[in-house]
Amino acid sequence: MNITIKNVGHYLPEQIISNQDMIDRFSLRMKAGWVEKIVGIKERRWANEDQATSDLAVAACKDFDLKNFKGPLFLSTITGDYLTPSTSSIIKRKLALSGNYPAVDINAACAGFLFALENGINYLLSGKSDQALILASECRSRFINTSDRRTAFLFGDAACALLIEKTDDNGMIEWVETQTEASEDYEILIPAGGTREPLTEEVITSKRHLITMNDGTKISEVTSSKLIDTVNQTLSTKGQKLSDFDHFIFHQGNGLLIRAIAKEMGIDEDKVWINFDRYGNSSSASVGLSFSEAIQSGKVKNGDRILMMAMGAGYHIGMASIKWRNS
Repeated sequence: MNITIKNVGHYLPEQIISNQDMIDRFSLRMKAGWVEKIVGIKERRWANEDQATSDLAVAACKDFDLKNFKGPLFLSTITGDYLTPSTSSIIKRKLALSGNYPAVDINAACAGFLFALENGINYLLSGKSDQALILASECRSRFINTSDRRTAFLFGDAACALLIEKTDDNGMIEWVETQTEASEDYEILIPAGGTREPLTEEVITSKRHLITMNDGTKISEVTSSKLIDTVNQTLSTKGQKLSDFDHFIFHQGNGLLIRAIAKEMGIDEDKVWINFDRYGNSSSASVGLSFSEAIQSGKVKNGDRILMMAMGAGYHIGMASIKWRNS
């Protein structure tokens, strides 16, 4: 595929919230050490009160030269600034992007970054532009039920950005695959606030406008089995093996689950990028955040191959193979 990565970046809010901070702030009856042991998280980042999802996305582009950018913007988010207008259109205005290229919001939950990337690639392959801006930004802290110990500690806020371009030679992006099964019950959802159950005073009192996780054990089991099966089937189709990859980036939904899946797949833990303990689950931003952090760390060398994979509520599944080249 003749699509390359021109730039990659991410943004993390300055506010660091430790487990003890949450326990103290919300008067929770539990111990910080227990949370770290059971959930695998020490702290997470939360946006300031004056920050919204669009602000995080713009900050993730701070090192990008977009003065001459002409192309579409694809944003993955499930925590938009408003129900309408689209958050991508707000970001386009804030970044002062020129031209009448589309700005599109994508909701594919935790796999959304890879869905946005595939949409950007397809737009370039259509010949309509030579560049595309791929973003994922989430303010999950605004939708946390602080009285629910199953979910309260899991989520953090973050944003990531990827600038992709057409190139005359072999690009860094080898392939991207996405799929939606839509065959399972909705174990992770925000029940109210949409047209199925509009926002009311009773909804707010019962906290049905906040994130709900019905069966954590089932979620872990389904995620593990479906992700492993999809990875194996996809690599077989591509003529690749896990041993062909130098780095593995999973959606950072749960640090303990990532390690368990990697172990079951026979992946050396040293090749697995994990930052859940520091940032929590930033939903669709987590894969791009991890990719950006891995690149900036210097651990990804010229010629290294990276496998990204994510599964999100719905169930949406995304994968991508990147062969990194130093610019």
